[in-house]
Amino acid sequence: MDRFNIFIFCCLTMIAYAKVEAQPQDPTQRANAPVFKKLHKGINIDTSLPSAGVWPKVQHDVAQFQAAANAGFTSVRVFMPFRSGTEETEQQIVDALANDLAIVICMWGNSAWAKNNIEVGAEQIAKKWGELARAWKKYPGDLVFEILNEPKGIGYKEEERYEEVMQLYNSAAQAIRNEDPARPILIGAPRSNDPEYLDPYVTEKHLTYAFDGGKGFYDDTNAGVAIHFYNPRHEDGVNFAMWIAPLPEDKKWKPIVLNKITTAVSWRDCIGVDIPIVTTEWGCWIFPGRPDAELTEWLRHHMSNFGKHDIGSMWYTGMQNNQRSYAIFDSELGWNQTVLDQLTGFTPTALPKTSQIINSEFHQPGLSWRLTSDKITEEYVYGSEAFSGNSMLKITVPQNAAGQLYQQTYGGNGEYIGAPGKTLLHLIKGQTYRISFMSASGGVKGRIRIMLKNANNMDLIYDSYEADNGWIHIGKEAKTHTRLYTHNAESEMDVRLEFDVGSKEQVLYLDKVELIRN
Repeated sequence: MDRFNIFIFCCLTMIAYAKVEAQPQDPTQRANAPVFKKLHKGINIDTSLPSAGVWPKVQHDVAQFQAAANAGFTSVRVFMPFRSGTEETEQQIVDALANDLAIVICMWGNSAWAKNNIEVGAEQIAKKWGELARAWKKYPGDLVFEILNEPKGIGYKEEERYEEVMQLYNSAAQAIRNEDPARPILIGAPRSNDPEYLDPYVTEKHLTYAFDGGKGFYDDTNAGVAIHFYNPRHEDGVNFAMWIAPLPEDKKWKPIVLNKITTAVSWRDCIGVDIPIVTTEWGCWIFPGRPDAELTEWLRHHMSNFGKHDIGSMWYTGMQNNQRSYAIFDSELGWNQTVLDQLTGFTPTALPKTSQIINSEFHQPGLSWRLTSDKITEEYVYGSEAFSGNSMLKITVPQNAAGQLYQQTYGGNGEYIGAPGKTLLHLIKGQTYRISFMSASGGVKGRIRIMLKNANNMDLIYDSYEADNGWIHIGKEAKTHTRLYTHNAESEMDVRLEFDVGSKEQVLYLDKVELIRN
């Protein structure tokens, strides 16, 4: 072979070798923590705690986890605000493990981080997760730490700040590994944990934490990644997942969903390590008018590809309130069986009793509690004075004022506009309900009257004044007041709960309201 042909042969060989090297390689198989397989049948339980919550949520109850286990789920995911206490979250851990459920604790970050130097946020998130890793090291591997939920939601919106986001993740991961080298963790991509940002951010370039004699992210068999997506949605040209649009023909949506999944798979192939991938949020609006056939087809496409590509699934959301557009559990009706058929294949055999009331601990103003008179004023009181948790409601009724504090199906904007046909409070024929609340008066003896009404025409269903032949009297010391009501009429699916606080000059404090099957 002459010198020129030898040169050409060598060049071609080098080009071919370079192309092979540039191709994604099959990920190196490794013995990942067993809990990641339990996250293949997961469900979000998006509830409040007595000392931490927002207005649209019901309170945590162990019965919710019992319902999830009975429905065939093997894991639950809950949220932990950065500034919340840990005792109530720890009770959720205990409740999950007692029902043989793995539990993912996902932190909602602090919006102040994006307004300050990144070192401040990195130090704070590391300190918090380090403390939790130390305190909760006693729990088994079915406890998973998801380090940070959707950084965009706390202010990290622009891509030039995504490296800062990865500093938060890395600092927290290092703090956890310093305390517990074996605690399962989930690390997300920037923005809304979108799979498109796994590459180049969720790599050892940005995740430099080290443990156990020099091991890193790619060696960490107790580390997985979390992704979120809801598709097809408005930017896809048809908003099935986050609105009421019907499912279009296959070619207009199936490639979109598949691309989300294969983007994550391509990232895993490119780094060449078999790191677990878990979709800790995905879902769509669920409402009576959505055809079962469309919903089933959409679900099957997701679940079959999750299975094919070994990706975990945690539906958002199982529970938040009866009206929540994404929720597949209703406290009085149970699970949406069409969805459950695809997620777990189970048919539940029991319906645990859980309260229907949202913002029952009066965490913050919102659409949950409203007054019929602007003469009556409300104030959210925070701190140790609260009867339960760290917040309660103060109501001031002036002389010659009449009105009610009430809760019913709400209508908001944005994601809380509400899916058609879903309502907040129900009364089912033949069921007995317990209505309870904590209350005290400020000064003179107070009084309250409980009423249940049809939320559409205001027909009276129950009146404690008629049942008791008088008012419920409220003293200066906090006390729980309870009334029972058996609903013998036809089921009412849109109910209004009222506390009549008017017609008497008084100051009342309210806390911990419940409406629950007895």
